[in-house]
Amino acid sequence: MSNNTQLFTEEQMDFIREMMNIGAGNAATALQQLLQCPVDVIIPRVHILPVAQVTSILDNPIEPVACVRMGMVGDIGGAMFFIVPEESSEKLVKIAEKAQMGTRILPGQKHGEEDFSAIVEIGNILSGVYLAAVHDFCGLNINHTVPVLAVDMIQPLLDEALIKTSIQMHTSVLVENEFMIGGPPVEPVILIEHDIVLEKQSIKTFMLMIPSAESIKPLIDALGQAKKAYGAA
Repeated sequence: MSNNTQLFTEEQMDFIREMMNIGAGNAATALQQLLQCPVDVIIPRVHILPVAQVTSILDNPIEPVACVRMGMVGDIGGAMFFIVPEESSEKLVKIAEKAQMGTRILPGQKHGEEDFSAIVEIGNILSGVYLAAVHDFCGLNINHTVPVLAVDMIQPLLDEALIKTSIQMHTSVLVENEFMIGGPPVEPVILIEHDIVLEKQSIKTFMLMIPSAESIKPLIDALGQAKKAYGAA
């Protein structure tokens, strides 16, 4: 186990994984409401690893990604990223168009990136969902800052974002999600006017949370309180 993951015990890492699993389930519900079509989530893979190893989890780290960057503020500080690989981002944009989410220029976007505004909105909502899961599980109040879009290979995006902050960061929590979007409507099969019917598609996303070094102790303390609340042995 790396020095970074040794900051947490195995039990604490299990608690973090459980929080992120809850967040993934809630994210699927939020996506279903947003995209107006059925959304299921495959059991997510949750990685707790050094920041330097994040790119090793991606299928192709040199492939361009749509990356929504945010800061974390409140009881936990740091950085947060909603990452969608190129193939999945193209699919997600088309699904969003069918849901009439629209396109517009958002802060941080370059010309030609208007189509990704839906991904920014999705990233904004899902980030809030994950942070709500952390609050519900261990009582930490965390908000994220205004999301900013970037499209590039993941390593330079992470490097640029972390260089811009003076906060020291070592450990990250990376949630690898596969959402199945579309397919037959959920039972009972009653379509309302705004329901979208789509061929089922696999969309892969990553939610990356990088707490500041100063936030590790508050997080560990909160996990200890959660252990007591949930009656863990």
